[in-house]
Amino acid sequence: MKVAVLGAAGLLGRHVVEELRGHEVRGFDRRTCDVSKLADVERAVEGVELVINCAGFTAVDPAETRIDEAYQANAIGAENLARAALRAGCKALHVSTDFVFDGAQAHPYDEFDEPRPISAYGRSKWAGEKLFKQVGGKLFLVRVQGLYGAGGSNFSSKLRDLIKAGKRLTLDAERRVQPTWARSAARQIVVLAATEHYGTYHVSSHGEATWATFAKLVAESLGVAPAWDEVPTAALKAPAARPPNCRFAHRMLSLRGLDRLPNWQVAAEEYLAEEAAKDARERA
Repeated sequence: MKVAVLGAAGLLGRHVVEELRGHEVRGFDRRTCDVSKLADVERAVEGVELVINCAGFTAVDPAETRIDEAYQANAIGAENLARAALRAGCKALHVSTDFVFDGAQAHPYDEFDEPRPISAYGRSKWAGEKLFKQVGGKLFLVRVQGLYGAGGSNFSSKLRDLIKAGKRLTLDAERRVQPTWARSAARQIVVLAATEHYGTYHVSSHGEATWATFAKLVAESLGVAPAWDEVPTAALKAPAARPPNCRFAHRMLSLRGLDRLPNWQVAAEEYLAEEAAKDARERA
């Protein structure tokens, strides 16, 4: 299958490209495809059967003041993806986020719960979802959350190195999340995109944790004593509001018989083993 991956230089995009082994893959970063420009997206999807959009403005706190940038990438970019795919006659998969929800309900969010974003980032992604779906076509909308992995620029991706270096940290011990290894999310995305079961899907690890709980597992794997302060979310004083309950139910994947997602501890252990093997190769 011929596939275009937009945002291929990012955390999820890199893992998606790796998991598409055996397919003819063209990867585009921001320099080679600006998703806010329809002409760029149309060039990227020319001749492909599937386009996967991992591009976007993902800096949650800066989005509070760089609102137009966030909407250009996350809303107009999503619309451009759907429009270009419809014209090309190919399938399109767009990646969204748990931040479209306010996190106020006690139970996990499924695909039929109504989004109520509480940050500029979340509102820009929710706008993108609506624009993407109203175009029509062969569309997958995939919401992810809690992503981490090798090469990621977000805090959760850097956590292993920070703990390994003995950095003093302040960690959220309140928000309920599902830490999701980017590789396991990419694997699920590839499985889903190979089907014709179009629609909205939630992709995250099973189970739940806080980021402080996730850090404990990382520290144990490194043989390092925990050295951080555990605080409630409000104590972090982040510019953008975070949904307190970020957990997903994977109702649609389950109903379709497509759920390949692991428990968060299992995925984290695989990630940590992969990183430990890299360390060993570098020392050799």
